[in-house]
Amino acid sequence: MLKYSPLILLLFSGFEAIAQAGSTTEAAVNLEATFIDGNREKLLGNWDKAVAKFQEVLEKDPRNDAAAYELARVYEALKETDKALASAKNAVEWNPANDWYKIYLAELYQKNNKDKEAAALYEQMVKSTPFNEENYFQWAYYLVRAGEPQQAIKVYDNLEKKIGINEETTRRKHTLYLGIGDYKKAGKELETLIEAFPQKTAYRHLLATFYQQIEEKDKAKEVYNEILRLDPGDARAKIALAEETKGGGDIQFLNSLKPIFENPNVEIDVKIKEILPYVTMLAEHDEKSLGTTLLGLTSILEQVHPGDAKTWSVLGDVLYYSGEPAKALEKYKKCLELDGNVWPVWEQALNIFAGQNDYAQLIAFSEKALEIFPNQASAYYFNGLGYNAMGKYDDALASFQQALMMSSKNPQQRYAILNETGKAWFYLEKYSRSDEAFEEALKINANDPLVLMNYSHFLAARNEHLDKAKDLATRLVKAAPGTAGAEDALAFVLYKMKDYKTAKDWLEKALQHGGQSNPVVLEHYGDVLFQTGNTAQALEYWQEALENGGTSELLKKKVKEGKLVE
Repeated sequence: MLKYSPLILLLFSGFEAIAQAGSTTEAAVNLEATFIDGNREKLLGNWDKAVAKFQEVLEKDPRNDAAAYELARVYEALKETDKALASAKNAVEWNPANDWYKIYLAELYQKNNKDKEAAALYEQMVKSTPFNEENYFQWAYYLVRAGEPQQAIKVYDNLEKKIGINEETTRRKHTLYLGIGDYKKAGKELETLIEAFPQKTAYRHLLATFYQQIEEKDKAKEVYNEILRLDPGDARAKIALAEETKGGGDIQFLNSLKPIFENPNVEIDVKIKEILPYVTMLAEHDEKSLGTTLLGLTSILEQVHPGDAKTWSVLGDVLYYSGEPAKALEKYKKCLELDGNVWPVWEQALNIFAGQNDYAQLIAFSEKALEIFPNQASAYYFNGLGYNAMGKYDDALASFQQALMMSSKNPQQRYAILNETGKAWFYLEKYSRSDEAFEEALKINANDPLVLMNYSHFLAARNEHLDKAKDLATRLVKAAPGTAGAEDALAFVLYKMKDYKTAKDWLEKALQHGGQSNPVVLEHYGDVLFQTGNTAQALEYWQEALENGGTSELLKKKVKEGKLVE
């Protein structure tokens, strides 16, 4: 069933008036029927048929404004702009009292960059309905678009004479004065608003902010002090004045916020807004004094706003970036108890579980996250990461597949997923699939150490494509020079190629660069010593690998039997 808008019904009533006014009743009825048919065709999208119907109405009634209006809309749909404008102008000319026609014509003018013409229409409407505020706003809007901001300001002045000083017109005039660079008048507008509403501190905040924007700090300070005289507890003013202490450094400024943070009547959002830039600074630069100061402030939030999830989120962030992930995790958990719909907090918690190698919790927590966020690729990635580490490779691959489907627009995330996918396929002995995953990862980042290390290792581990593995490992030590892990990876490939002497040289570099407590490096060095005839020394390094956390059964057998075993 076709439905008509209130405007269409109004147009229909115009046809009824024609019939009731004494015109030939049958002709009027037929004319109305043709008009209705035209609207039906228009609503069905049969544009050509609608044009024919409306033109038929105009042939019988050449100054029918309703038909001209509807014909204009059809021409607009057909992208016949000139005809649309001509028909809309006819509608306005034939029935100048109908503001709907003028509004539509103004919209057409705007779409065709005829803003002066649109402004003129609203000027007419203001004259006919001088207390319609929206018409003033539209008139000024089109004047601004036409590049006449001074005229737009005069329009707002005229409106204020009708309705008095108010926030909306003042804000608009203030913005226009700013746009033309007249800061004096821009400030005067806000001062006038304050004079009209002297007890409303929000308007004084607008003025103070304006003064800060134009670098008139003394005037801003004066306004903030006025605000505090009116409202001694105004947190925004206190914070603004406290910022003057930044000259003494960030720590001094943050310490000056303590009384504000201790005030339970100050909204938590106001408090957090002030410290968020410093939390970001802490994340980028590990500054102990900054972390300690932020921890003091966020701990106050814990006492003053314990029921707000944001308290625990920001406290968790400060602890995390201060190098205390375990404590941060407890705060993140508390945040999620209060509000479980904050994905970044879930992601931080999952990242901590992964960093702690707590894979059982990583799996459990990621599955809880997926119940709430089934479309988060990271949740699937962490879930697969946990299953991979637990040796449940089929489960891991199911999660990685989901993560890959959702990460097409995030190359960095996709890269990490492909690296883990390659590992899972390797352990399932699907080597071609493993290679495909690593190759796809290399297309995203050809020189990142993560995939270069894993890909070279897994090729060497299965004694296949050793030349390629050597090339990858060589690129790795160039990408991460002076790191024990990279040097050990190249040594492992060379060992598999039976180049024991060169492998020994690289392992000795790895031992010098932090590998002396790495059980993998120690075990590999023991292996190469054994191959080069240093059996007793090899056993010492295998034992040292065990003492430093080596857990593989193969390593234990080497120590027990005092020789290399397969």
